[in-house]
Amino acid sequence: MKADASHGPEMGEVLPQHKLDCRSLEAYLYQHLPDFGAEPEAKLTVAQYRSGQSNPTFYLQKGFQVYVLRKKPPGLLLPKAHKIDREFQVQKALFSIGFPVPKPLLYCSDTSVIGTEFYVMEHVQGRIFRDFSIPGVSPAERSAIYVAMIETLAQLHSLNIQSLQLEGYGRGAGYCKRQVLTWTKQYQAAAHQDIPAMKQLSDWLMKNLPDNDNEENLIHGDFKLDNIVFHPKESRVIAVLDWELSTIGHPLSDLAHVSQFYFWPRTVPLLNGGAYLQENTGIPSVEELISIYCRCRGINSNLPNWNFFLALSFFKMAGIAQGVYSRYLLGNASESSFWFANTVQPLAETGLRLSKR
Repeated sequence: MKADASHGPEMGEVLPQHKLDCRSLEAYLYQHLPDFGAEPEAKLTVAQYRSGQSNPTFYLQKGFQVYVLRKKPPGLLLPKAHKIDREFQVQKALFSIGFPVPKPLLYCSDTSVIGTEFYVMEHVQGRIFRDFSIPGVSPAERSAIYVAMIETLAQLHSLNIQSLQLEGYGRGAGYCKRQVLTWTKQYQAAAHQDIPAMKQLSDWLMKNLPDNDNEENLIHGDFKLDNIVFHPKESRVIAVLDWELSTIGHPLSDLAHVSQFYFWPRTVPLLNGGAYLQENTGIPSVEELISIYCRCRGINSNLPNWNFFLALSFFKMAGIAQGVYSRYLLGNASESSFWFANTVQPLAETGLRLSKR
């Protein structure tokens, strides 16, 4: 993976709290991963990606063979979070029908190997744009990259769940209500101070649930530009990453999530450290992205309950930020994670503002 067109991946030494038993891991992979032992004299080297804040992700290399490993973080975890097995399951289903995801290679539930469950997938060589303003490319390419991203999202939401054999992957109708309840519970479990805006937003969401809360599509849960690998030279999606939050639910939650950076509060730095989208040429407007998405799916661009899904996206992001900070306090997140504590309130306040659109 590459961070952009000219720089290598954001990797470094494995964090002390995420150290792996490389000898145990190597022995397991020799036994269970075909071709891993093709170069028996080569040393297994491990580096850790710095971009992920939830499930620790590692770059493995043994001779000419390269892989990516994702695992649960150590320590006490929030309920229903870090479901590594679900990530592997959905990637396996998507890969089988040709949807762009890294090829999943193996899943290990044996926590004695490296301390937690983990899975291994193929490494995909391409471009990942950490800065959503995509500096260093032409306005035409910048536009094409965003269009490819939103077309891929529409493709995902057009998939037939039965053909993927993912029945039971979700929990049926009522996705929106479950999301509000789940993220309220997740936030409360991780909260370290009282933030009135979070309670107000939670209350508003519960009182304004969509009347027809029964759409069932495969959704990603964290679909955004830096979770996508683009072709090294073309404006084409070759892999969608980070399926931790995927489920069966309402597709507008994904569309709202990928749109939220158009509404990002100016008091909060963009999580990727880039420039604000509105200030860059070539990037389609949020209205244009919605129009492309709806055209690809063959649905009306007058989206019902759009303000609800925008508000929900900021509520979830605030809950995620609180969870990252909670893991930082426990020593299970990178040192840069301390600043997430100051993002929860402005994100919640933005959600409240969008609820009134």
